[in-house]
Amino acid sequence: MKNLFLIIAMLVFAIPALAIRFENGDNVQISTPVNEDIYVAAGAVTVSAIVRGDFFAAGGTITLNDSISGDLVVAGGTITFRGVVMDDVRAAGGSLVISGYIGGDLLVTGGTVTIETGAVIMGDIYVAGGNVRMDGRVMGNLKTGTGEFFLNGSIDKNADLNGGKIHLNGKIGGDAVIACQNLKIEPGASLSGSVRYWTEQGEVDFGNAVKNGTASFDTTLKDRFESPKPQYLGFVTFFGVLGYLIAMFILLALGQRLFGPFFNRTVGTLQAAPMQAFGYGFLYFVVVPVVIVLLFITLVGIPVGLIALTLYILFLTLAHSITALAAAHWLNARQAYHWSFWKTVLAALGILVLLKIVSMIPFVGWLAVFIAVCIVFGAILLNSGLFRSGKTTPTTY
Repeated sequence: MKNLFLIIAMLVFAIPALAIRFENGDNVQISTPVNEDIYVAAGAVTVSAIVRGDFFAAGGTITLNDSISGDLVVAGGTITFRGVVMDDVRAAGGSLVISGYIGGDLLVTGGTVTIETGAVIMGDIYVAGGNVRMDGRVMGNLKTGTGEFFLNGSIDKNADLNGGKIHLNGKIGGDAVIACQNLKIEPGASLSGSVRYWTEQGEVDFGNAVKNGTASFDTTLKDRFESPKPQYLGFVTFFGVLGYLIAMFILLALGQRLFGPFFNRTVGTLQAAPMQAFGYGFLYFVVVPVVIVLLFITLVGIPVGLIALTLYILFLTLAHSITALAAAHWLNARQAYHWSFWKTVLAALGILVLLKIVSMIPFVGWLAVFIAVCIVFGAILLNSGLFRSGKTTPTTY
């Protein structure tokens, strides 16, 4: 069974092996140049110096005032971007304000998204949010999925607009496809190509806004609005996956912070007695439901049964995350990497993603994951004080 963890570890080995820098704390200030990729998790993050690599950050407030030579990936409550990013930007947050230069594509989602006048996106832009205002310039294509969208800037190429209310008061250099509940054509609207559209309000008077093509009401777009096409679902799925990874990163960081030493102690059991651990883990997942049912049979046992059922469901929900953290600690001890807090969390995140992928393989995949989960939960039980095992030896690193 140890080889199962080794296979998992080999596939995510490259994540912690890269030359990267980690920062964390209540308030992280990047005030001197950074010459490698950097990962930051903090209450507040401020970048006031050049980063010559990729920049990844999660925090309550994130402010970027300088240049990023690689990719920018950020998630936070409030994100303000005034700098220069030479490659792609991926951002998710409650409120985002972008007024800088982006050399690649922009993928962004948030409660409110504002791309201010003077902002330039050299590539394509994909945006999803509750309220989105586009006042800058996009050199590529635009694709949206929003509650309310305001276009006051310019799109050099094509636009694909989907949402509730759409206000057009800017320029679209190519063709446009629009599917929404309500469409309003403002005096500053200028559409150079052809326009296909559908709205719940019916046909719309574009006036002189369409310059070179025609505007046609296309009823087939109604199906797209009510049942999005696969390619649009893929666009939305990206943000779903991004949100999931951010949530799992935070969950794993919390688990590492609270239970890191305990996971460290389970390593000895994972190494010395994997089969014994599997036995205890298997019994846990099989016997506990039976015990819960028996508790519900008696009136006195109902309160205890409710508590046991709640904990059992919680552990089932977190099974993959717990297994990923334990596997990261096992790999760390086995290879003597001496990982820091954040490297351990990132390794666990990589293992978690792999577990999810492996579990999608019919029978063999989910069986392998079930075995891994049973081993980890058995090791946790053996190290919880409920059982004694002469084969359990704490491991430190």
